[in-house]
Amino acid sequence: MADHTSPHRDHDHNDDPQVLSPVSTNTAVHKDTALPPLPAHGDAASPDAGVDHGQAAARAGALKSRLALSANRLLSLDLLRGLAILVMITCNAQMGDNAFWILTHPAWIGFTIADTVFPSFLFITGCTLPLSVRADPNPTPGNNYYRNNALRILKRSLIIWGLGVILNLYGLVQLHVAADQFRWPGVLNRIGFCYLVVGWMHLVVLAYGRKPERPLSVGYLFRSNKAIDVKGGKKEEVVDQGAWPWFVRVTLPYYLPVGCLVIWLICTYSVQVEGCERRAMIEDPECSPQAYFDLKIFGKAHTYRHLAFDPEGSLSTLTSILNVWLGWYIGCTVRTLNAQVKQVTSDFKAHREATAASTSEGQILADNVLEQETLVRIHTDHLNNWFWLGLLWTFTGWLFSLGLPLSKPSWTATFAVMSSGVSQTALAVLFHKFDAQPKAKRLEQLHREHQAYLSNNQLSLHHRPLPQDAEHSAATPIRSNYSSALALYFQADHFLRHWFRRSVIVVLGSMGRNAILMYMCSELVQGTCSLIPGGPKDPVTGEAGPDLCSAAFKNTWGALDIGGWASLFYSLGFAALHVLLAIFLDHKKWYFKV
Repeated sequence: MADHTSPHRDHDHNDDPQVLSPVSTNTAVHKDTALPPLPAHGDAASPDAGVDHGQAAARAGALKSRLALSANRLLSLDLLRGLAILVMITCNAQMGDNAFWILTHPAWIGFTIADTVFPSFLFITGCTLPLSVRADPNPTPGNNYYRNNALRILKRSLIIWGLGVILNLYGLVQLHVAADQFRWPGVLNRIGFCYLVVGWMHLVVLAYGRKPERPLSVGYLFRSNKAIDVKGGKKEEVVDQGAWPWFVRVTLPYYLPVGCLVIWLICTYSVQVEGCERRAMIEDPECSPQAYFDLKIFGKAHTYRHLAFDPEGSLSTLTSILNVWLGWYIGCTVRTLNAQVKQVTSDFKAHREATAASTSEGQILADNVLEQETLVRIHTDHLNNWFWLGLLWTFTGWLFSLGLPLSKPSWTATFAVMSSGVSQTALAVLFHKFDAQPKAKRLEQLHREHQAYLSNNQLSLHHRPLPQDAEHSAATPIRSNYSSALALYFQADHFLRHWFRRSVIVVLGSMGRNAILMYMCSELVQGTCSLIPGGPKDPVTGEAGPDLCSAAFKNTWGALDIGGWASLFYSLGFAALHVLLAIFLDHKKWYFKV
């Protein structure tokens, strides 16, 4: 997808922006920042040794460019996007009447794993916005930076919405209905609209919100017409906007979610569907406020499968904006994390350059340990905040669901908050495993190197090994005590952990980088399967036989009497085909960009 970085962007910012949407595929070739291995002492005289090392480093760099991201880019965001796509394909491919209920959508009220997929897309859409659209680096009069970014966001949202229209047009062919029954709402349609609303809000906050260089203080609460600002020893009179504009700037990001929630509550508890006995009958799909507005705006001929409501209808779009906004809120903290990491890295780099001539090897190792400790502490603080915040949102949504039920088709406010909490908790878990944990392991490695250096220096000063020591150590038998078995166990454990982590990165990363293509591919494949007959017609009733997908399931896993496992194994096989396609496209560096 299009990169929304400004042409005026400072080139010193070397952190790659995250993708703007969960269905985005904006991933350039990630640079491998690891240093090449040092040649061995015996390889320096061999001219072929340098070539071998260069080729090995090139092959390792090519592999890491597909598995890893740059230092300032969160791998967990790409993995969460890929996980959402994988779960979506698996849940949508369930077949038969014995599928596990946790992998299917409830008819109206309830909460399952399948209900977390779409909210995760919206959550990541908001989470990546602050990382892609940033403040104007050159805020000069007449600068069109924010206007250009607003047009880019509008263009991108229209493209995403147009892709949703294409899928809905194919749905007309799939259902064998006329064009006058076209369905306007849809999954990509909602993503495009919510992205547009929150994206423009983000630009307004960047342009008119409180600036980070002016922190909160008690003086802002008192109105004054003029203030003295000292710059470079010269006094300048600056007109103060007063307490009310300051309050507006501080609270500007919260107007959108509060407004959407208030409008949704008013519409929910003030309308009554004709023929229903009372208002706000959220428990009844036919009498719900969602059905009232969908029938008024779209009509029953233009809803999903001609129901009284549409799962991606009008009223539920207001609360789905909450998912994008909560993701945007977390994205702001991710941007803070990247800024802190960049500041720490640049400070230590400047310190090394300033003291390069007079710094010993021990001091260099100590500085590396201190730098890594600072980075680990920054990541740990953000991890704790994200994890507990996700649990808080989940618990809040569940608690209020005792009065306002959880419903994905109606997209109640409790469902929006709880699903965002689940997405945030999943992001925190992935961040711990794939972003924070490698830095902690790197810190342990630096600690060992530093301790080994100190130990070697102390031994060289106080002890000189004698020849008889070497002879004694060589003659002393080594006691096993199952040491060989334990070493084999630890080697196998390390091998499995290493390759499991790499497999997760390959599978989920490739799915996440081509998410929009994988989504459209799964929808088109399933729709095409429903059009292809998989068996002959019934000779008695004359009804059409099963479609291709149903026949494939019936003749494979469905033939076994294993209950819901048959549907699960079939859906996993269907998802595995998409995984293989995504890995191939990622290997070829072919990405569907909007």
